[in-house]
Formats: sequence, C-alpha cells, structure tokens
Amino acid sequence: MEIKEVMTHIGKREVPCVPEHSDISEVIRVLIRFPHTRLVYVVDDRQRLRGSITVGSLLRHIFPYHYEARIHPLGILRNITAARAEHIMTRENVFALPEEKVDTVLKRMARTGAKEMAVVDQNGIIIGDITAIDLLSYYQVKTDSTEEQYKNVHGE
Repeated sequence: MEIKEVMTHIGKREVPCVPEHSDISEVIRVLIRFPHTRLVYVVDDRQRLRGSITVGSLLRHIFPYHYEARIHPLGILRNITAARAEHIMTRENVFALPEEKVDTVLKRMARTGAKEMAVVDQNGIIIGDITAIDLLSYYQVKTDSTEEQYKNVHGE
C-alpha cells in the first residue's frame, strides 16, 4: 500500500501553508482555519517545502514567559527578533513521497515523533498532507473491507 492510495482515500483537501515571508499573525490565522492539523507548512514562492511551524513552537514564541525553563538562552534572542514564519520554522523537514510504502512512512513517523507530514513531489512541492489519523482511517477501511470479503467468500 502506497501513500498515494491513502491520499485518494482522504480526498482533496487544502493544505495549511504560508509563504516564508508571512508574519506571525498569518501563521495563526492558517492554524485556526485548519482544525485537522497542528502545524503549518512554510513554503517558498514555488510552493516547495521549506519548513514547518507547530502549535507548540508558536505558543512558545507568543507566550515565552510560560515556557522560560524550556527555552534555551539562544532561543530567547530568536523569539525577540522573530517577525516572520521563516524565523520560527523548523527546517528539519519530515515528509512523504506519494510512491512510498505506508509502512516506510509509519516507521519515519515513529522515529521522528511526527503525527503528520507533508506529501511532496520529486521537486519538493507540497501536493498534500497526511496525519496519523488519516493512516488509521485508511487502515480501518481496508480491514473492514477484508473482513467483508472473507464473510462473502466463506458464507458467514
């Protein structure tokens, strides 16, 4: 089973993206508009994935006094001077390709702790996103279908 099959199951949905130069208020607006996700993808002018901003990192940026013990001293300067998405995004991108096996992507999710990721084409352009819930939903549909086929074949 490949990621493109899961994407077909999900259907077409808009992906939460902001341009690198977006201000922080735009990042907040996009997060609010997409309740299925807990992050926003940061893209360049060609829609290539450049980074991501999680709800947690956005909260730490906006309300640093609630997170002081968890913010490294170098992060304090970044929080003070950050004004755009590119300033607070994580550049270590975890993504999937449409042709990848679901099992490979699940292993990557487990290794990195990611609960969702962008799906990109061979040029790094975002073509969709998948969440752990999407994968569970697809698994459930496939399991139910297999059980139904078994019952039909065996007359149960």
